[in-house]
Amino acid sequence: MLFVLRFDFLPDQTHKVVELWKHFRYPPGIQVIGRYVLIGRHTSVAIIDAPDEESLIKLVGPFSSLGTARIAPAMRIEDALKISW
Repeated sequence: MLFVLRFDFLPDQTHKVVELWKHFRYPPGIQVIGRYVLIGRHTSVAIIDAPDEESLIKLVGPFSSLGTARIAPAMRIEDALKISW
């Protein structure tokens, strides 16, 4: 299932976040579709494909002391357009 992960961190945590990302290994089953940083916002965004909630916890857990993770399920717009109300 697709998810959008937004991670907000405090400016004084930037160095720690960068160092953790340099050595971070994604949990098994996680496929990263794209990673982005929002310029000037101390925020990173990732689009991921994850098999279950457990893998999401393993993904954000190491960063939990450095900021706040927000995760939302996502759907490709082409698929959403096929759904009738």
